[in-house]
Amino acid sequence: MRAAPFAKPTPSSTAAAVDAPTRMFVVPHSHWDREWYQPFQRFRMRLVDLVDRVLDLAERDPGFCFTFDGQLAAVDDYLAIRPQSEERVRELVERGQLAIGPWRVLADEFLCSGESLVRNLERGMRRAEQLGGCLAAGYLPDEFGHAAQMPQILRRAGLARAVVWRGVPAAIRRHAFVWRAPDGSEVLAEYLPDGYGHAAFLLAPGGNPVERLRRVAADVAPYFGSGPILAMCGGDHTSPMPDLVAAVAALQRSAPEFRLELATLAGYLEATGAATRHEAERGRLPRWSGELRSAARANLLVGVTSTRVAVKAACTRAERLLERFAEPLDALWGTAEAAPYLELAWDRVVDSAGHDSVTGCGIDAVAEEVAGRLHQAAQLAEGVTDRVCATLAAGVPAGALCVVNPSPIPREGLVELDIPLGDAPGVVVLTDAGGRALATQELARTGGVLHTERLDARRLVRFARRIHGGELFGLQVLGWRIDRGRRRLVIDLGQGDELAADEPWRLASELEAEAEAVPGAWQVTLTARPRQRLAAVVSAPALGWTAYRPVAGSAVPAHPVTAATGRLDNGRVLVSVEPAGTLRIVGQGQECTGIAALVDGGDAGDAYNYAPPARDRLVAEPQAVTVAVRRAGPVVGELVITRTYRWPAGLAAKGRSRSARGRTAVVETVCSLRAGEPFVRIALSFTNPCTDHRLRLHLPLPRPATGLATEGQFAVVERVAGPIEGGSGEVPLATHPARGFVDAGGLAVLLDQVSEVELLDGRALAVTVVRAIGQISRNDNRYREEPAGPEVATPGAQCLGPVATTVACYPHPGGWAEADVVGVAERYHHGLRAMPGTAVAGSIPSGSAGLTIEGAGVVLSALRRRDGWLELRLVLESPEPGVARIRGAFTQARRADLLGRPLEPIAVRDGSIALALAPFEIATCHLRR
Repeated sequence: MRAAPFAKPTPSSTAAAVDAPTRMFVVPHSHWDREWYQPFQRFRMRLVDLVDRVLDLAERDPGFCFTFDGQLAAVDDYLAIRPQSEERVRELVERGQLAIGPWRVLADEFLCSGESLVRNLERGMRRAEQLGGCLAAGYLPDEFGHAAQMPQILRRAGLARAVVWRGVPAAIRRHAFVWRAPDGSEVLAEYLPDGYGHAAFLLAPGGNPVERLRRVAADVAPYFGSGPILAMCGGDHTSPMPDLVAAVAALQRSAPEFRLELATLAGYLEATGAATRHEAERGRLPRWSGELRSAARANLLVGVTSTRVAVKAACTRAERLLERFAEPLDALWGTAEAAPYLELAWDRVVDSAGHDSVTGCGIDAVAEEVAGRLHQAAQLAEGVTDRVCATLAAGVPAGALCVVNPSPIPREGLVELDIPLGDAPGVVVLTDAGGRALATQELARTGGVLHTERLDARRLVRFARRIHGGELFGLQVLGWRIDRGRRRLVIDLGQGDELAADEPWRLASELEAEAEAVPGAWQVTLTARPRQRLAAVVSAPALGWTAYRPVAGSAVPAHPVTAATGRLDNGRVLVSVEPAGTLRIVGQGQECTGIAALVDGGDAGDAYNYAPPARDRLVAEPQAVTVAVRRAGPVVGELVITRTYRWPAGLAAKGRSRSARGRTAVVETVCSLRAGEPFVRIALSFTNPCTDHRLRLHLPLPRPATGLATEGQFAVVERVAGPIEGGSGEVPLATHPARGFVDAGGLAVLLDQVSEVELLDGRALAVTVVRAIGQISRNDNRYREEPAGPEVATPGAQCLGPVATTVACYPHPGGWAEADVVGVAERYHHGLRAMPGTAVAGSIPSGSAGLTIEGAGVVLSALRRRDGWLELRLVLESPEPGVARIRGAFTQARRADLLGRPLEPIAVRDGSIALALAPFEIATCHLRR
């Protein structure tokens, strides 16, 4: 849109240039938090009122303009209530009076996956184009810092500009700077020096508007110099003045030293773009490489990483199920029928990624709704995955096992299977199509009589009503037997498919006839067929499937697990329990001691910022420790360590110290080791009985470290030890977000979810297990000068009740890239799937690979159907360039941008392609088989 000037330009001359009025772009907008201190629907009611006003003002006066906060959700949330207004919105966008896009929601960039950010941008830009056009910039006004790869994400979506606030370091002293991603991609970033509400009160009634205008200009003048000033006129949930255009015109008449222009953000960027590019091309703009996580001029609010950890776990789980199970497996082995389910699941994930949603910094009702959406996404992804696996299992004979591999590499992994227990049970092995025998380990046996009761014949028929979809006592009804002579009903239960819809009614009909024929007392017995549950380490082709049949025999796995009291060993890793219940881990010549220590401290902070009480008291020593062997190998070994602690119940002395009253917490730690794996799994679970505290898992390193590396959002970011840059009134901390893993000093900690991590004195890593707090924001937070939101109670954020988390420890020589931590994390995060075969008969099939990706550090981000092609997205998570070789019987291939728009063709040789990749490059391509 063209900006609407309220003063004529000063004639060009040297003398006039000295006295030229200061050009200022006034950008009316509203920063719309969809859900925060009120739930979504309450905020939507306010949104509808706001947008009604905006549309009326824009249609009444062509000089009026408005920017919709960079997220299409605000527009679509309105149109869901006012669908008749869609054409009004489209016309105003096309005329340049409204600026919309490019995001679906303003996400927290560190708490969701890189692929989730892509799907967010994809949805926002697509919808913006449908509504008349998209803001050609990555508008990111309130995210709590910015991911290192954001410039590459924007560039590969066709956006060359970004607009940011929080996280910009003190080294940036201009309103514009060049922001560079790890792969070398660059965007021109517009910095909002005093935030998105810098000029929120510029046009407020009363007072001296000219003095306000001068203060607004003076506050940011050092950043803009003699160039045009951007004045963001709006704030959280603000509505434009009804006489906005007239108010700007009146202010212009009173302040001739300014040239005021009412504009959208798009109008400002368009008007100043050429000059900014000119400055950048001549090297006159400051430059910054990597993430923006500084608190130099604005609160970064880093505590949101550990607020409501269960929400973070739900988000990571839903993303992984979609990205690495449901979509890729469906694309290769499923049908197009799953597309609506996958689209709906992604909608739920993206809508949960908002910076006041997944962060957990809203009221309890918001957290419950976010968790619900994420659980729905996971349910849909699991459902699609199960259907694809069932389709493949239909080609495997009954009694055999179909194994599905979600990784783009051939690999081994643990599977569990449940099989009937024969009349003469013995050792069982799994054999593949070639006759190779693999060892198994019995985990459990089930079966026998589950329940017996006596019923009068008149009540017998009612027993059939207890069956729901074939389920009874948590098992499926497999059949029944009626013994009229002995007046006995025996129902067989076990693992299997649901009964046909009419089967319970058929049973009811039979029982009704028997009751009439044989009155009196009947005995009802429920039996479960004897079965055994086995574990085995099997291999499967890349993104493909194979089959195994259980037979009598014996075999020994490679690198078998041996167990003794307090000790597990598989020849690659040795783990033993220390007296305090911590672990000693030895692997690849590296030794760690004191692993999995728990340290509990007070937290007088809030949802945004951790803040210990002034007189904190740490609890690190358990009162009692017990150790037991749960599983003894050879396939999997498990030790159960139970530690009993006495933690302070909460805070005392108005939050200045911890309570003298204690509560008992019993923490169960399951340490498990699998045959052949080079890492140790550590699962913690307990019932949290305390409020206002932070519990962290300490993991000492094999050797001292000066920094740490954290994986997430298409990158592995290497950070120096110590706190982030401070200066805004927020105490800078050394905690950081990590998604896939954190690595330091020869120890990689593989993470199940986005977690808050810290390097402690270069000697240990700390992972926050739970941070229990009770308010959105505290006005008296010791670690932050200004409130970050309203002081509203959040009792649900105390996380009382069950808490569970799992990590794995991988000791290694060298650095993370040299030790292939990326590849190890691939195997840890994406377990094999197994499903019983359902074909009537036949031999064991050998299975087939779906698609193979070769290349150190190459990570699969997405594989889906798109317009008759397979769309593949991958990233090279390596500091060195590399080549990704993709095999899959392809006939055509082409590059594509991040939004799927086709680019240049790729040569196909022998059904395969090769992509040369720069360090940390994100590559998208289209394939046909």
